[in-house]
Amino acid sequence: MERVSRRRFLAGSAGVLTGSAGTLAIAPLARPEVVAAAERPTPTSRADHRSKTPALQTEALARHAVQTAFSTLDADTLQAIKLRILDLMGCVLAGARAGGNAALAQIVSASGSAHAASVIGFPVRGTVADVAMVNAIFARSYDFEVMTAVIGREAVASHHSPTTCMTALACAEAGHASGRDFITALAIGDDIAARLLVASGLDFDQGWDGSPVYSALAAVAIAARFRKLTPRQTQDAMGIAVDQIGGTIQNIWDGATDFKLPQGAVARNAILAVELAARGWTGMEDALHAPFGFFAQYTAGCAHPEVITEGLGRAFHGEAYFKPYPACMAAHPAIDCARALQRRAALQPEAISNIVVRLPPRLLGNFCAKPFEARRFPHADANFSFQFLVANTFLHGTVRQEHYAEPALRSAPVRTLVEKTSLAPLEREDLGVEIEVRTMDGRTVREPHGPRADRHPFEKPATQADVVAKFRQQVQFAGYVSAAQADEIIRRVEHLERERDMADFFALLTRSHLPIPEGTTA
Repeated sequence: MERVSRRRFLAGSAGVLTGSAGTLAIAPLARPEVVAAAERPTPTSRADHRSKTPALQTEALARHAVQTAFSTLDADTLQAIKLRILDLMGCVLAGARAGGNAALAQIVSASGSAHAASVIGFPVRGTVADVAMVNAIFARSYDFEVMTAVIGREAVASHHSPTTCMTALACAEAGHASGRDFITALAIGDDIAARLLVASGLDFDQGWDGSPVYSALAAVAIAARFRKLTPRQTQDAMGIAVDQIGGTIQNIWDGATDFKLPQGAVARNAILAVELAARGWTGMEDALHAPFGFFAQYTAGCAHPEVITEGLGRAFHGEAYFKPYPACMAAHPAIDCARALQRRAALQPEAISNIVVRLPPRLLGNFCAKPFEARRFPHADANFSFQFLVANTFLHGTVRQEHYAEPALRSAPVRTLVEKTSLAPLEREDLGVEIEVRTMDGRTVREPHGPRADRHPFEKPATQADVVAKFRQQVQFAGYVSAAQADEIIRRVEHLERERDMADFFALLTRSHLPIPEGTTA
């Protein structure tokens, strides 16, 4: 059977995208934006591929980026942003410990670049662009950060917050911006990222990693605001940023350390784009809808262009799934299912004969369904593996950061359960996962689970207490942040709009740190 890509499918008919984040309905597509993405001209055709002007939606986002005021944020929006910020503070503090990150800090330190901003977790300073990159990578390292963009009843899996939050933090520290300025910039960036993603829908068929794709223009908006660009300059910066988008999902398939690199590289590139625009560089006129612009080149097309500007400047959207496990979200329903079955059946790991994880056929083609193999960077292999994550849950009762340490994931008990775990297609369309366990004494027990994770924002969303508890767990795992320092971070995030100088807040975040990596000169 011929494989039909989502780009071709969306161009010709109506469809439904169903994922662990929920169901995103796609209407019939006859819009020019989608046709531009789906029906590329042949090399022999005579056509004018210049951007159409005025570029109304790109211009609207540029104005939104630099003109929207703090006063437009309502209380609910402000509270949601503060929860995302606290979640990211925990992720970056703990993420500094992850594999490869000390080397990254060492590279920045050894570069001898300007000391404008601070790396979190190490006593290292660097340029705003480098620090935004490093801190975003740290925050993504355990795949534990808040995710899933929500607009109304649409929820699409996403990874924006490490890029947007760490770009805003680095710019705010270097510019001695107020807490209000930091919050406003972050709210705008998160809003733009959510709108672009929901307008197109996440699509892995093209091979692009959605993390840098949908974070790129959001990070530009943030940096442009701090740089005090005009809307015209911001529009240029968006075009320049589109020319720098990169990052594919091959690194996940291959279990590479650099699965987290695009999350930070897009922050660095956005700041470069803004600096170039500030100095007179021009970019493509219509970053969003040009024939070879954002939607045409990096997505399956703009299925819902109205989402981009509807309520712009009045309604602010963002990510809302505060992950309870440091693991790919695609596996969270399976982890929830394994925990429920273990509790109900009182299963002991040594009593398990075999485990069958039944998944929808579409997920059997996901990178998390590849056979688990602990290769050169086993953390990435394990983080994106149904097989490992389910086996690990039956062994430990949950998934935690320490389970990715090499001695833990290569241990005999883990290897034994992984070898007993297999994947199979799920026949029931109403389920997201079903796990069957056979025990040594001949028992067979099963547990069904819906397609959404237990703490999905449309199921049982996380409370403020949940986010605070998660932050404390991350600080405890980090091992270099005192309880008193953690308490102060929580208190100051709660009243972040009162901060007069975000450099002072950054001094709190960097008060303690891990040892300087060998060879640094910080």
